[in-house]
Amino acid sequence: MSDAGITAGDFDFTGKRVLITGAAGGIGEAMAEAFAAQGATIVAADRNVDGMAALGDRIAVADQIAYDQADASSISEMVERAGDIDILLNNAGILWVGQFEDMPDDEIEAVMLTNLVGPIRVARLVGPNMIARGGGVILNTSSQLAFHGSAGRAVYATAKAGLTQFTKSIASEWAGRGVRVLAIGPGRTLTPLTAHILADENVRIEGLKHIPAGRYGEAREMARLAVVLASGVADYIHGETVVADGGYVLL
Repeated sequence: MSDAGITAGDFDFTGKRVLITGAAGGIGEAMAEAFAAQGATIVAADRNVDGMAALGDRIAVADQIAYDQADASSISEMVERAGDIDILLNNAGILWVGQFEDMPDDEIEAVMLTNLVGPIRVARLVGPNMIARGGGVILNTSSQLAFHGSAGRAVYATAKAGLTQFTKSIASEWAGRGVRVLAIGPGRTLTPLTAHILADENVRIEGLKHIPAGRYGEAREMARLAVVLASGVADYIHGETVVADGGYVLL
C-alpha cells in the first residue's frame, strides 16, 4: 500500500539553493521569506539594491545580486554569479497600466523584455545546469491575465500569456530530464507593484466585484503556493500554471 501521508519534512528545503528574481519586494520578497523559513539557502536578485539590503536584514541571504532583467548581459552575469541552483523562482516583472494607444514604445519594450524575454533567458541559462546536475525546479510567475486579458494591461497580459505557454513548452522538453517547469498565476495581489492602482478607492471597490472571494490576494499566499509547488508533494505536476486569484477567472 502506498503512503499518501504528508509531513512537515516534505517542505524542508534544507540544502537547496534557491534563486529568486525580483526578490526585493512584493511576491518575490514573500517567497524569499517563505523558503528561508523552510531552510533554503536564498540567492536574491533584483535591480532594487536597497530592497535587497532590507530583505537581508530580516532573513539570511547567501548573496544579493543587482541586475537588469531587461538586459541579456546583465542576466548572464547574474546567473553566473548565482552558481548552482536547485530551485529557480523566475519572478521578476513590471507593470504598466493605461490605454494601449497611449503606451510608449519604450514601455512596450520594457514590459515584454522584463516579463517574457527576461524569464526565458534566465531559464535558458539555469535549466541546462540543473539537467547536468540531475534535476531541479523552475517556477515562473505568470498571472491570471494570461487566461483572459485585461483592458489597460494589454501588453502585460500578452507577456504573461507567453510565459504560460513557454512554461508548458519547456516543461515538455525537460520533464524527462529531471527538471520540473511550472508556474503560478497570481490574481490581484496587494503588493508595491499594484499599490498605486489600488490607492484609488473607486478602483479598489470596483475590482472586488470581480473576485468571488471578496478580497485581494496577499503576497504571502502566493509564496506559500510556491513552496508547495516546488516541494516533492508536487513532483508529478509539470507545465501547469496554477492560478490563485480568489475565483476571478471563474466569472
